[in-house]
Amino acid sequence: MCPGDMRPNLFRYASERGTVQLKGFARLQLFTNALVVNDRLVIFQCKMLLVTLTFAVLLLRAAVDAAETVVLPPISVKPSNASQVLDPRLASFSIEFSYMTSFGGNKTNPNTLTRELMQRLVERTGVGPDVRPGGITIDSSVYSSTAPALVLDESPAGGIFRTTFGPAWYESLEAFPDSSLIVVTVNLGNDTIQFARDEIQAAIEHIGWKRIRAFELGNEPDHYPGGSRPPQWSSSDYTAQYLGWTAFLSRNLSLPSHIFQAGGFVDTWSTKDIIDEGVDTTGSVKLFAQHTYQYSTCDPARNTIATLPNLVNHQNITAYLSQWKLQVAAAKSVGKEFVVGEYNSVSCSGKENVTNTFGQALWLADTILFAGSMDISRMYLHQGATLVLQSSQQANTPGFSWYDLWYPVPTDRYGSARASPSFVAYLLIAETIGSSNQSHIALLPSISSHPQFAAYAVWDPATRASDVARLVLLNLATRIITSTEEEKEAIAVTVDLSPYVRENQHATMKRMTALGLDSTDSRTATWAGQSYENGTASGVEVIESLDEGKVTVQGSEGVLVFF
Repeated sequence: MCPGDMRPNLFRYASERGTVQLKGFARLQLFTNALVVNDRLVIFQCKMLLVTLTFAVLLLRAAVDAAETVVLPPISVKPSNASQVLDPRLASFSIEFSYMTSFGGNKTNPNTLTRELMQRLVERTGVGPDVRPGGITIDSSVYSSTAPALVLDESPAGGIFRTTFGPAWYESLEAFPDSSLIVVTVNLGNDTIQFARDEIQAAIEHIGWKRIRAFELGNEPDHYPGGSRPPQWSSSDYTAQYLGWTAFLSRNLSLPSHIFQAGGFVDTWSTKDIIDEGVDTTGSVKLFAQHTYQYSTCDPARNTIATLPNLVNHQNITAYLSQWKLQVAAAKSVGKEFVVGEYNSVSCSGKENVTNTFGQALWLADTILFAGSMDISRMYLHQGATLVLQSSQQANTPGFSWYDLWYPVPTDRYGSARASPSFVAYLLIAETIGSSNQSHIALLPSISSHPQFAAYAVWDPATRASDVARLVLLNLATRIITSTEEEKEAIAVTVDLSPYVRENQHATMKRMTALGLDSTDSRTATWAGQSYENGTASGVEVIESLDEGKVTVQGSEGVLVFF
């Protein structure tokens, strides 16, 4: 029998002789070590294994080569429909205000998991993501200079009806990189301007202008009618209050012009509505925001359709996000950015075995890259916990949200603090954008024979003068943990990228994969062969090369190609 620790050496021995190709499912991930074979006796003892290995790989190559190969149309010059320059903070975060201390910790005990995960993004883009402490609990917040970091007043049912916070609350932001800019959302829901004034003043004092992206009044004001406002309260009423409050706050606190993020609606009102109503006539607006949740567990009817096959679906994703094109255009028409200031896949805190799976990673990758191609500047992925006041019919009970990218502290429900399987999507996105601040992206035309296959091209003159610098290949066809080899083969897509590789140049690849779409184990969700359960890379990094100009992307898998 061949010793176990020698088998990787035989894999290398065969590879160096051209008998093994790292291609598609033939990557043979069993072999993870890479010692040099220099003992003839060992080779002799293992000759039969080497012959068997070589024969098996040749069969795999024959099967792959016999499958249909898709040829992407070559594109060199950046097309007219390519995006604006991508913000390296495109993939940013919104964090429920009343749970910010769980995600960030404090000066004495910073959340090391959060800090490590954010550092992985900085390593790839050069800057930390934006952070927006907000959500529904901001509209019950009160700042007091004598209060502790956080005091939550809850109803008998567990609903947070008041959030009092003090100077120590701001220590939670120190877990995030110094280069992370902060969107400071303040209380509009209580309809008391003194609350908003005190919170803005405290933010200036404890965060500082260097890190403040913008101020935002309230969370989802289109949900105020019938609650904190009369039922007939409309977008024009919001616009009037916004103009009045921003004028007073700007004078009272000597704020600079163009410092407010306007909007933040989720359902019924829009950026175009408030622009038409004159919200951008006083010079206070810096950018516009809206919120979006594609699915929901807030009521039984929507909960029924919040499934993995519906969620991880390229046509569903692009059709849903395309509704924002009018709002992006409205913002750009007055020279302003448009951001999705809060979003996730399934509102009312996600759904077990849907949003806590690797499928969420694929949904994130396609959603964020398509948003970038539409000129949405930043996407603030919401993190937090179930709030019982979200809906009288909601499916979830209190606890951290099933859609969180990471669980910041140990809990009975989730066990140890750890990253979710979806975190690897942020690594793919970060490396897609890069750190040059010169990247543009475009979604390539769809392939009729593979409707769940998406390809995004990136132009980055800092790394490749005029041609495509990077290419993202996403195969959203469903591969689950229990899929058979035949089922996997039927949905795998082999792509010929030869037209993209110039003479005397080469291409490398990194792969985002897991055991299946339905996997909830972050230890098996990998980016370039490495997992990030504890915030740091675990395992050996795997950088692949094209095989005769081709790459195979399995179902429920993503590949980033570097030219």
